[in-house]
Amino acid sequence: MTDDPIPDDPRFTRRGALALGGATLLAGCGALPNPLGSDPVELDGAALTRIAGREGPTIDHPLPVDVTDDHVADSRGRAHAMLGAAPLPLTADDLPNGAMREEIADHADHAREHLAEAVRATGARDRLELLAHARGPARATGARDRLELLAHARGPARAVEAAWAAIEDELTAADVRSARASVREDVSEFRDDWEYVGEGPVRAVVVHALVEQWVREGENDLSRRRPDDQSSPVTPLTVGERASEVEQARAALGDARHVGERFTASLSDARSLAATFTDARDSLADTIDSRMTDKPGEHADLPGLVDGGGDLEGTVAGAALRQLHGDLPYEGEFVPETELPGRILWQVETLAQIGGFETLRERIAADEHRTVESAEDVEELRRAAVTAVEDALAESADERLARTELATLAGWFDYAARDIDRRAGDDPVELERVADEIAIYLEIEVIAGAVPAAVDEALAALGVE
Repeated sequence: MTDDPIPDDPRFTRRGALALGGATLLAGCGALPNPLGSDPVELDGAALTRIAGREGPTIDHPLPVDVTDDHVADSRGRAHAMLGAAPLPLTADDLPNGAMREEIADHADHAREHLAEAVRATGARDRLELLAHARGPARATGARDRLELLAHARGPARAVEAAWAAIEDELTAADVRSARASVREDVSEFRDDWEYVGEGPVRAVVVHALVEQWVREGENDLSRRRPDDQSSPVTPLTVGERASEVEQARAALGDARHVGERFTASLSDARSLAATFTDARDSLADTIDSRMTDKPGEHADLPGLVDGGGDLEGTVAGAALRQLHGDLPYEGEFVPETELPGRILWQVETLAQIGGFETLRERIAADEHRTVESAEDVEELRRAAVTAVEDALAESADERLARTELATLAGWFDYAARDIDRRAGDDPVELERVADEIAIYLEIEVIAGAVPAAVDEALAALGVE
């Protein structure tokens, strides 16, 4: 294992695709042939769609810091204020250019969608408090999702505000450049001042990883093409889009600063954890290297992954095993560009990934893997995946570390539902056409089952008894 950032030409895996929100880039692209000489298995497409569309487990990403209602309400209020700055919906009298009107309307719809999602992510009590602008800490449950949704709403909302201001000759590309430089300076100053302090290493690693993730996202927003890029003309739309990038960075920095300040203020006996994090990363890297020594080669085919693997062609178990193997941390595997605490959380996920591959491989070798011949079999696969996620959360020695992986796995149910619906529809469908999508449930089950052990490894590396 290395500690390098993303390689120049990384292998694109399911984990990498889902991390980037691109499940459909992979879905079905590795269609498996039917076993030679066998009749194709046909499934009830309508039943598959109905089964996949059921509500999955709800696992929030960890945020072990109280976020104030004022901060959430301010972010939400800023988004609404920016949307209200333009006389929406724009008419031909307001803006004769129809294409430009449509683009601004799309930005407004995008912002409203995220604002609505943020409200849905808020519990009933929190929603009432937000509307009343109540004082005091909000519940941690769902707080991270709300902050990120509001930050994503502020980007397109600012695009609307800035585009209209440019139309009204109240904002120029130079103004946006100046704002970009100012926010970039603020981000740089925050990063320079940030130190790895804490009390308990688990809470600290989760908070530091999130704060640095948001800072990195802000830096990425600021690194995009500038408003005066010579490759395209400067129009009110381009001014709005570049202002949107600056606003997204400002929102990310604001959330990072708020969570960071709330975290440090909660510490009664802060100490440096830099050495603890470094030792944990190195220890987990050694553990991952050791676990990978007996794995099949990076380019092994299905028969090379397990005895009797040739008989798995065209099956859900074969599709799952192939995908799990493809996601193992070989050289060039998708590795997020992240700092020290984020690398530790990625290592927890990686250990669970390895454990999931080992579990399924052992099941197949013992002829104890699940088979799919009907929609009812898919329902059982999905049920087992849901149970595995819920059990893993209950059985893990530290819920915060477990949530770093289980929240991601819980999100895979939505990807599976979307892609099964897209491929299956209401008509009968051959198994090979949806094998990759159904296999996601099997992957979730075995990876979730490996989470408690991965958490134990991380706790040991962090020196937590």
